[in-house]
Amino acid sequence: MTDAPATPSRIERKRAQRVAELERAAARLFAQRGYDRTNFEDVAAELDLRGPSLYHYFSSKDDLLRRCLRSSSEEVLGRLRAIADTPAPPADLLRALFREQVLIEVRDFPEFAPLFLTMPVSVPDIRELVLEVRRAHAAIFEDVAHRVVDGLGPDALRVRMSVVFGALAYIPEWYDPAGSLAPEALADELADTLLALFSSSR
Repeated sequence: MTDAPATPSRIERKRAQRVAELERAAARLFAQRGYDRTNFEDVAAELDLRGPSLYHYFSSKDDLLRRCLRSSSEEVLGRLRAIADTPAPPADLLRALFREQVLIEVRDFPEFAPLFLTMPVSVPDIRELVLEVRRAHAAIFEDVAHRVVDGLGPDALRVRMSVVFGALAYIPEWYDPAGSLAPEALADELADTLLALFSSSR
């Protein structure tokens, strides 16, 4: 019989909470200013800390960005895969994926979405990590889309998916959370609009 995993101590829970706070602050600044124009002092100032204190949690700015990318991708891809693996008609799943992606970007993880959708990165190995996440993200949508439009040629499907990813990637650029359109209503509207690209081809 295997031993049950040990319950995290109070100190470990506090550290994990602090790391999550730092990752969110860093992700927000990376998305706003870009990787090259964000430093440890900027991130620390977001949480009323001194820049050197971040070295207790991250070895470098590169390490901090990698952690942001891994944490966000685990959460986001996990949510999307759970939908894609649900036994339901493919068109319903595709609509649910579109809706979930919108909610992730505008309601749940606005700090993280730009990191792997739109932000350019100058460090080669981190750029490869970003591309790896983008490929995994796209594959979830593409697999379901293939089932929705089984007879559609690869070029036509690629065009539709490019339109989808372009629309989803830039939602944070124009959506106003304080406006009259609630995130859930936006998610429904966009999900229906994007699904129509595939429904019309069947």
